Amino acid sequence: MAIRKVFLSKSCIATAITMAFSAGAHAVDFEVGDGWKGNWSSSLSLGTSWRAKNPDSTLYGKANGALVGKTNGTGNNTIDVGNLNYGEGDTFTTQLKFITEVGISKGTMGAFFRGKAWYDYDLQDENVRLGNQPNGYNNYNAGTNSLGDREPLSDHQYERLTRFSGTYLLDAYVYDTFQVAGNPLQLRVGNQVVNWGESLFIQGVNQINPIDVPSFRKPGAQVKEVFLPVPIVLANQTLGDLGNVEMFYQWKWRNTPIEAGCGNYWGVAGGAIGVNPGSCNNAVSLVNSPQGEAGGLFVNTIEGNKPSDSGQYGIAFRTYAEAIDSEIGVYAMNIHSRTPVISLQFGSQTGAGSNVPFAAKWEYPEDIKIYGLSLATNLYGWSVGAEVSYSKDVPAQIDGNDLLLSGLGATGLVNGSSIPFGPYGAGAIKALGSDGYLAGYTRTNKTQLQFNTIKVGNRILGADQYLFVGEVGFQWNDLDTDLRYNRPFIFGPGSDATYGGSTCGALNVNQEGCSTSSNGYITPFAWGYRLKMDLTYNNVLNSGVTVTPSVYFAHDVEGWSVDSQFSEGRMALGLGAKFSYAKKYTLELNAVKYNPNADFDPLRDRDFYSATFSTSF
Repeated sequence: MAIRKVFLSKSCIATAITMAFSAGAHAVDFEVGDGWKGNWSSSLSLGTSWRAKNPDSTLYGKANGALVGKTNGTGNNTIDVGNLNYGEGDTFTTQLKFITEVGISKGTMGAFFRGKAWYDYDLQDENVRLGNQPNGYNNYNAGTNSLGDREPLSDHQYERLTRFSGTYLLDAYVYDTFQVAGNPLQLRVGNQVVNWGESLFIQGVNQINPIDVPSFRKPGAQVKEVFLPVPIVLANQTLGDLGNVEMFYQWKWRNTPIEAGCGNYWGVAGGAIGVNPGSCNNAVSLVNSPQGEAGGLFVNTIEGNKPSDSGQYGIAFRTYAEAIDSEIGVYAMNIHSRTPVISLQFGSQTGAGSNVPFAAKWEYPEDIKIYGLSLATNLYGWSVGAEVSYSKDVPAQIDGNDLLLSGLGATGLVNGSSIPFGPYGAGAIKALGSDGYLAGYTRTNKTQLQFNTIKVGNRILGADQYLFVGEVGFQWNDLDTDLRYNRPFIFGPGSDATYGGSTCGALNVNQEGCSTSSNGYITPFAWGYRLKMDLTYNNVLNSGVTVTPSVYFAHDVEGWSVDSQFSEGRMALGLGAKFSYAKKYTLELNAVKYNPNADFDPLRDRDFYSATFSTSF
C-alpha cells in the first residue's frame, strides 16, 4: 500500500507543476474488430501572451537598438534582436492548438497514438519592430542603414517544432504483457515518454526525453506535449517481492528544440540553435545585425555535428523497503546530449557571405553517463521524495565571448595581426593554421542532490482542496576554476589578464559585465528552490464553476550551474487563476514577473501576461 500511495501522489502532481493549464478529458469509447476497445479524446485551445514591460537597456546593444529608436542600449553585442522586436503591451504569441489522442486495447495488448497541430497568429502574421534574418530584417536598406516596412517574422528553414505552424506526431507505441517465470514482463515499443527518478521541477535523473521548449513557453501548454516522446524499446520485468527492473534502448536520437534565437521573444542567441541553422545563420555581427549581414561582417553559423543514433540505453531497479516504508530506485544510463554547445570552425568552409574567416557551429556531445539513487515515502501526510544523481562527462560550454574573441584575435580582426587573444587564444591560432576546429566545451562531472514534497489537503482560506509542491536542489561540478564557462553572451567578456592586459572596458561597454571577473560564469556549487500552491473552490456561488487560484515561485539562491538550471539571483513569480466549467471548458489567466536585479539573467525583463481558453471533447 505504501508504494501505491507514493505513485498516486506523483501522478496527481504531473499537471500541477506546469505554469499553464491542462484541460479535463472528455473521451469517446468505441469498439473495433474482434474484442478491440478504443478511447479517443481531444482538446482545442486558444492562448495569447503579451509583454508586461519595455526592454531593459542593459539587455540590448546600441547598434541594433538605434534601428528601432532606442539609442541608450548598453548590451555588449547583437544578441538582442528578439528583445527589440517587442515592447510593452505587444503580443508575442497567439496560438490555436489542437491535441488528439487515441488508444486501443485487447486483453494485455494495445497501442496508443497522440498528435498535435498548431498555428501561431502573432508569429505568422503580426508585424514586429526589427524582424529577423529570414525576413530580411524588415526590408533593411544598407545604403541608409535603416529598416523598411515592418513585416512578420519568417520561420524559413526552421526546425520543425520551432516553426510558427505545423503538425507533429507525439506518442506512437504498441505494448503487451508476457509471463516470464511466473512474473509479468511488460514490453512497450515506439515513441514514448519514460519517467525515471523523483524530480518534479528540477531535472536530475529524468533526462531520457527532450523538453519541447517552444511548447513549454506557450500559453495552454500541457505536460503531454512538453516532454517529447522518443523511439524506445522499454521492458519492465517484475521480480516478485524483490521489486522490478526496467530497461530501455533508444534507437534514434532526438534533440531538445530551442526557439531562443533569430528574433524570438525569448531570444538569447543571434542565429538558430541546432544542428542546421538554415537561413538563420548570423551568430553575431561586428556591427548591427542587418548591416553585418549586408557587409559580410558577421560570424556565420555552419551545419553542426549530429550525434549517433546508437549507444543510448539504461537500466533501473526499484524495490520497496518495508523497514522504512519507502520505495527505493537505482538508475544508470548512457545518452547523448539533448542540448547543444557551440564551437568554432576555421577555414574556407565557413562561407555563406561572411568575410570573417571562422564560423560557429552547434554540436551535441555523445556518451553522457548518468547514475542515480532515489527514495519516495510518506511522512505525516506529506509525500516526500529524494534523489541524488551523478552525471559523468557532461559538456560544459566555454564562455561564448571568450571563444569569439579568441577567434577574432587569431584571425587578426582585433588589432590587425594574429595574436593569442584571451584564455583560448593559443588554441584558436593552432586551429586557424590547419583550417581546424576549436572545441567550445570541456567535459565535467556533475553531482546533484534534491528533495521535494507534495501535500494535498483542505480547510486553507476556505478552499475545498489545496495542493502544495516544493523542491530544493543542490549541484556541484569539478570544472577547472581557472577557466571561464557559459556567461550569457549579452553581458560581454569579463576582465582577464590574457586580454593583453587591457581593461574590461576596452572590450565591453556593458559595465555590469565588467563589474567583476568571476560573476555570471559557472561556479563549482549552485542551489535553488521551487514552490507552487493551488487552491480549489468548487461550484463557486452555485454557478457550477470551479475556481483554482495558484502561485508559483522559483529562486536560484547561489551560484551558476553547468546546466543553467541555477543562475544566482534569478527569481520568477507566477500568479494564476483557472476557471473550469463542467470539466470541459477552461479559462486560465496568468502573470509572470522576473527579478529585474538578477545581474546575469538575460531574460530578467521578459515579464508577461497570458490568457488561454480551452475545451475538451
